[in-house]
Amino acid sequence: MAVAVRSLQDQLEKAKESLKHVDDNIRKLTGRDPNESRPGQIRRLGGPMAGPGGGGRGRGINLLR
Repeated sequence: MAVAVRSLQDQLEKAKESLKHVDDNIRKLTGRDPNESRPGQIRRLGGPMAGPGGGGRGRGINLLR
C-alpha cells in the first residue's frame, strides 16, 4: 500500500512540475500570470444575440422566416 501511495505522490509531483513549465511559458508569451483573474472578461449571457432565455445565439431558426 505504501508503495502505491509513494508512486502516486511521485506522479503528482511530476505533473505539477510539468504544469509549472506550462505556466512559465504562458507568462513569457502573454506577460501576465495565467492564474490571476482578469476583470472585464466575464461573459455576458444577455445582449442583442441572446434568445428569449438569454442563453446565447440560438439555433438560427428565425433566419428562414
